[in-house]
Amino acid sequence: MPMRRPASWTLMAALLLLPLATSGISADVIHLKNGATIAADSWEDHGDEVLVHQGTGTIVVPRAEIRSIEKSPETPGAMQTGPSSGQTGTSAAAPASSGAKAGGAAAGRIPPVDLGGEAGRGNDLSPEEIQSRIDDLKRRIRDYPMARAANTRQLVSFLSAVGADAYRKRDYDGALARFREALEYDGHDPHAALGLAAVYVAQGQDIYARSTLEQALVDHPEDPDLLVLLGDVYNSEERPEEALSSWQKAYAARPNGSIKQRIDKLQREHAIDGSYRRSEAAHFTMKYDGDRVGPDLGSQILDALEGDFPDLETRFDYVPTQPIIVIVYPQRQFYEATLAESNVAGLYDGKIRVPIGGLQHLNDEARKVLIHELAHAFIAGKSRGTAPRWLHEGLAQQIEGKTTTLAHGVPLAKEYQELTDKLSWGTSFSYPSALSFVEFLINRQGFPALVDVLQAMGRGATPEAAFEEVTRYSLQELRQAWGEALVAKYLQ
Repeated sequence: MPMRRPASWTLMAALLLLPLATSGISADVIHLKNGATIAADSWEDHGDEVLVHQGTGTIVVPRAEIRSIEKSPETPGAMQTGPSSGQTGTSAAAPASSGAKAGGAAAGRIPPVDLGGEAGRGNDLSPEEIQSRIDDLKRRIRDYPMARAANTRQLVSFLSAVGADAYRKRDYDGALARFREALEYDGHDPHAALGLAAVYVAQGQDIYARSTLEQALVDHPEDPDLLVLLGDVYNSEERPEEALSSWQKAYAARPNGSIKQRIDKLQREHAIDGSYRRSEAAHFTMKYDGDRVGPDLGSQILDALEGDFPDLETRFDYVPTQPIIVIVYPQRQFYEATLAESNVAGLYDGKIRVPIGGLQHLNDEARKVLIHELAHAFIAGKSRGTAPRWLHEGLAQQIEGKTTTLAHGVPLAKEYQELTDKLSWGTSFSYPSALSFVEFLINRQGFPALVDVLQAMGRGATPEAAFEEVTRYSLQELRQAWGEALVAKYLQ
């Protein structure tokens, strides 16, 4: 039985002249023999005819009029924030004499925005092909007024997808340009706004990120992705009430474990430090229990941190763009807030957190904890939160002044010497091995080389690729050279 035509041929003929009229970037493109194109949200093949669905309408195109059908790549998923940095791991400093152990690898200041779903549309295209598609869509916006709105949506979606690809590759300048261009065409698009804010966060420009997100939420007040990232920014700025409000709205709109972790963690911390006093310095914002930490001790802590800041700024060739949050707890409250083990002496989870106990004056042990955690802030910033745990802890221990002793060097040398398969050497983590390996790398390559490695990681390189780029040796080769050096130093 012949198919019923939902539109007259006169109407259909007019529609055939429209270029890429579609509601989104995922449209397939139907190329007609007369040179015209139709964008289809979906289509059905019915022998001599093809049913083309566009939005709520449907047209019938004779198969004989169709030259080809170009299937579109899948649209990338919405940008979603990843798990809370404080939940994924912490990094703790152990005083030299305590034997205390610490948590996991240091987390970044704000967790990166994760892009769910398939890779973006620009992922497998050359820069020339990307620009060609953008230019073509711009031409269609200019030349076909009847389809301007649909083609503008396509252009904005394509630019956002290309921006998302650049963001994943840590090409932040490229991502910034694409998201800004998308917003020039549609200043109310939530995905472009989210992408732009994510780039600002990655560059440490929280003020711009917050402004972008707050403006986008005027148009999209219930968007969970915008709300989560805004909560992350508020939290990094030590604005806990606003962070909780944003995350709770996001959780109401889209409940998931990642948002719940953020809420639970911040509620636990805020219940303890919500009434703490605040003190500002040039590069730090410190919160402390004014009833148990006297103003003299608070001033000494800030003076010590400010005194160490210029040296680390020089050594890492890096200046944090935001004030570093420092929270000083009484002993018991530190463990209640962080859920750290009882022998952890401090941690960095995007904020420096240290227990002071009953100290009245800053002693050498407490100073070492502070500079250790401050080193983590610089390492995380320089590498954009990607440095592996062994490099984080090795550098932080070296910065605080620790050196490998015979008590640790000899067992490491014996461990290497006794291995039959030395390819696995150095791949497991321990604090003594991390310090020893970093010492070896500094002696062999120099501290600036490790800074260059961190910078390469910040540009998107894996640790393996970063070390090979900077040192011309693989990590495996460097680890084996370190093992041989341990044997030569301690066993011969």
